[in-house]
Amino acid sequence: MFDQALKYWGSDEFPQYFKQAVQSLELGILPLKDCCNHSAVIDQATIEPIILSSFETKDSIEVKTGVFFCEVLSGCACSDDPSQAKILENSYCE
Repeated sequence: MFDQALKYWGSDEFPQYFKQAVQSLELGILPLKDCCNHSAVIDQATIEPIILSSFETKDSIEVKTGVFFCEVLSGCACSDDPSQAKILENSYCE
């Protein structure tokens, strides 16, 4: 997917394709657990990357990225309310 994003480098469409490439990565590749404050269990559907800065050198492109995501906090469904069984906590990583 990053090959696809590179095709759009320098255009207004690059951020969209870069975001899709980051979201397609397996969780183990992203160092998000280092930024977790609670469970270190990450809801992959909530990963939302943003480009903080980017530049091109002779040999490469460097993109500084921030990632918003949610940690899953296990809850208790003692009151038979399943919405309490999964609680999400907002997190951020650079």
